[in-house]
Amino acid sequence: MVERIAYRQGDLAWLLGEGVNRAANDIGGASSEIAMSTKGLEFPMHDPRFSWGQALSFATGNRGACHLSGFCHLFEMSTALPELGYDEPFPRQQLKGKAGFVIALQHIMTLADSLCLCKFAFINNAVSLSLFHLWFTQVSGVSCTLEEFLEYGERIFNLKRLINNSRGISRKDDELPIRMRTLKRKGPNYLHDVPPLNQMLLDYYELRGWGEDGLPTNETLKRLKLTAYKKNDSA
Repeated sequence: MVERIAYRQGDLAWLLGEGVNRAANDIGGASSEIAMSTKGLEFPMHDPRFSWGQALSFATGNRGACHLSGFCHLFEMSTALPELGYDEPFPRQQLKGKAGFVIALQHIMTLADSLCLCKFAFINNAVSLSLFHLWFTQVSGVSCTLEEFLEYGERIFNLKRLINNSRGISRKDDELPIRMRTLKRKGPNYLHDVPPLNQMLLDYYELRGWGEDGLPTNETLKRLKLTAYKKNDSA
C-alpha cells in the first residue's frame, strides 16, 4: 500500500496520499476518531501518552503534531536544561510545571529553526543553551542577555500563532486525537497514561498570555511588540 500511495495507484491510494484528514473526511463514519493528526499534520513516531510534554507541544504547535516544535521527549528522557533551572530531565508524566517547561522548549526550538541549528545538537547537551546564545551574539553582532535571546523565540512563536489565528486556528484546534485522550496503553513495563490535556492547556494559556480562545491578548502583543495579523485576502 505504501508503494501504491507513492505512485497513486488506485482510488484508495490516491485518497490516502492526500493525507489522513482528507482521507478520514471522505471515508466518513468513525474515521475521524481513528485518524492520528493534529491541525492536519500526521503524528510522528512519538507517543504523547509516553511524554506529556510532547502531548502539549503536539496540541499547541503551530505546525500541529510536530515532535520538533518542542523536542520535549528528549528533555524528559535524558537531557537537562540547567541554565533554565531544570537540573534533571523533567518527569514525563508530571503535570506541575509542565506548561512552563514546554513553553521554554518551544522558544528554544523556534530559535534553532530560525538560525538553522540542527536540534540533534542538544542531545545530552552537546550544545548547551548558553553556547547557543553565545554563537548567536558572535555571528550576529547583537548583544543580548539569555532572557532577551529567548524572548526572540517567544516573539516568533507568537507571530506564527497570530498568522494561524487569522486563518481560523483557535482553542478548538489545540487538541489531540480522541484515542490519545482516552485509550491507555497496556503491557509489561509500559508507563503510558493519557495526558491531562485540558489542565495543561489552562496552565499553558495563562503562562503564554493567551485568552481562553487561544489568541494572544493585547497585553501580550504589546509586550512582544507585535500587532494583530490580518490575512491579506488577495495574497
